[in-house]
Amino acid sequence: MRASAAVAALTLTAGLLSACSTGAAPASSEGASATRTFASAYGDVKIPEKPLRVAAVSYDTPWQLMSLDVKPVAAQDYGKWIKEFSDTQQDFVKGVPTAGSFGELNYEALAATKPDLIVGDAYEIDESVYKRLSAIAPTAIAKGKDRGDWQGLTEQIAEAVGKTDAWKGAKSTYETERDRIKTTYAAQISGNSWAHFSLGDDAGQFSIQEPTGAIGNLVVNELGMKYGPGVPTNYDASGYHSYPFEQLGTVFTGVSVALHPINQDGSVPQGIQDVLNNDLFTRLPVAQAKHVYGLKTSITDYVTATEWLHEVEKTVLSAL
Repeated sequence: MRASAAVAALTLTAGLLSACSTGAAPASSEGASATRTFASAYGDVKIPEKPLRVAAVSYDTPWQLMSLDVKPVAAQDYGKWIKEFSDTQQDFVKGVPTAGSFGELNYEALAATKPDLIVGDAYEIDESVYKRLSAIAPTAIAKGKDRGDWQGLTEQIAEAVGKTDAWKGAKSTYETERDRIKTTYAAQISGNSWAHFSLGDDAGQFSIQEPTGAIGNLVVNELGMKYGPGVPTNYDASGYHSYPFEQLGTVFTGVSVALHPINQDGSVPQGIQDVLNNDLFTRLPVAQAKHVYGLKTSITDYVTATEWLHEVEKTVLSAL
């Protein structure tokens, strides 16, 4: 899981990204000289036909590259959050040079890795930052329908790095597993009312993961798990909404199965444990029935989405 709902949904501004370093000189790029045109979020850009040194500048981009079997030459420093990622993900970024951390992009460190292509998403990279990155190397910025549109973001990144075939293969595997699970567990899915909750913005709050976010999209749109009648439907692009504990009874009205994220080691983050321990929550029918399940997998691409499907099947659906 991500460190908090707020971190997961935060859109970085140019000021934050510029705080760490300024005035980096353009670096010489390595790789093939042939170019092609990519429709970036901020306009068409010429990028290498076959990029050899790809730098990832958004939080989820390294994992999207991982799903395409592309090792980045630079990524964010995940030291603060590294235990939230799987062993495979941790191994993937081990030894990769860092170019700042979440909210603090270091342009000089990025330039020092001599990328021939920089990739990221528009939910963290605004146009002013894009221009600074473009002074270092050709920059392809993906933009989906909303922040949770990992399908669209990964498709665009795959196009940028020349891995569309790998993306298509991962997509096909995911769709096959999704359809199998929807068919096999149709009674469990349609026979329950669902909610996926997580940390709130502040202490004493919880959040509902909405269909405009990565997790909510999988739960509601992809698997067809209908949220309970108490869950507000005024969804926005942030992908979640935070509520005070006092609204637990209202929001969870009619919910018969509740899902929430847990850490990779199986432990429950303190903010979520606070929800589980709250008297209002413990009196809910879903809690009384012990139909509250923790899930480890975070979704950024078709590979992690398939892993999430398998975890839901094993942990939740087969137990109902």
